[in-house]
Amino acid sequence: MAEPLSILQRKWRKSEQGPSVKVLKEIPVGDLKPDETVKATQEAQLLSQLHHPAILRFYTNFLERDTFCIITEFCEDGDLECKLERLRVSGEALSESRIRDWLVQLLLGVDYMHQRRILHRDLKTKNVFLKKNVVKIGDFGVSCLLMGSCDFATTFTGTPYYMSPEALGHQGYDSKSDMWSLGCILYEMCCLKHAFEGHNFLSVVQKIMESSTPSLPEKYSPELNSLMQRMLEKSPSLRVSAAEALSSSVIKELTQRVKQQLSEGTAGDDRDASHVASVLQKKVHLQTLRERSEVEKMSPRERMRLRKQQAADDRARKLKHIVEEKYKENQQRMMELRSKNFQRVSVNVLTVGLCA
Repeated sequence: MAEPLSILQRKWRKSEQGPSVKVLKEIPVGDLKPDETVKATQEAQLLSQLHHPAILRFYTNFLERDTFCIITEFCEDGDLECKLERLRVSGEALSESRIRDWLVQLLLGVDYMHQRRILHRDLKTKNVFLKKNVVKIGDFGVSCLLMGSCDFATTFTGTPYYMSPEALGHQGYDSKSDMWSLGCILYEMCCLKHAFEGHNFLSVVQKIMESSTPSLPEKYSPELNSLMQRMLEKSPSLRVSAAEALSSSVIKELTQRVKQQLSEGTAGDDRDASHVASVLQKKVHLQTLRERSEVEKMSPRERMRLRKQQAADDRARKLKHIVEEKYKENQQRMMELRSKNFQRVSVNVLTVGLCA
């Protein structure tokens, strides 16, 4: 499935404060229903109210013609997935002090969300961003919402390295599922590989559902290993929460220090966000006025030719829309069949495994 987001990095200059870099995410909404556009706007507004140093900042959102735009904070050091891959290729490793520091930041961000009854649902190293040794949780599934929210194929596309047993077992998703994903991220920071690996989708699912919890290498402390195993408890009721993890002896003292460091390093640099939006909207307005003036300069014959061309373009767009709808319907039928087949196969495999 094609990536729905087209991410453009653009520089916005602050007056009297030097350059400030933000990310503009452009999401086409031309084919969305009105209620889906409203939901997308509400979701973005909700995320814009999350103010925490360990959460990627959403500044503002606006509609530019048939494009839904979201302006977010830019993290110049990339994402955690790329960082760990570079370490793996170079043969290096993260120190335990660095891992504990990043883990505390992630736990603080997740605890902040959970206190506000917000679930991330897609925590993974690719959605954790780095900015001067500060980790920031991003990509809260706005694109998933814009695609229709509960898309089974979106949930089960690819290999489910970070998915909890209860999510795979269709038992619902809650805050403890986010903690499972965070435990997988912790293991990956230590070992530079996934906690549960396999040759295909089904083999990874089997590992998550059936295999014992992996352990960290001996170079890492038993306390850190114990915390990771509490985060990877297969039963959600036994799994540690973010608040409980932050109060554990292994990182309790570090938590207070990291809180202080994050609060000191937080910069209130969102004052120009509304200015950015207004500038872009003004640009669209001026472009519309220019187009109108050009039409007024045309002769009657040229205007007739333009109207015919526009009518032909409209028909082509409608035809394209019909074809795309039919394609989506066929894809949906295929995904439903695959999901049914996957459920039957997974149940059979699990049953055989238990009998063996």
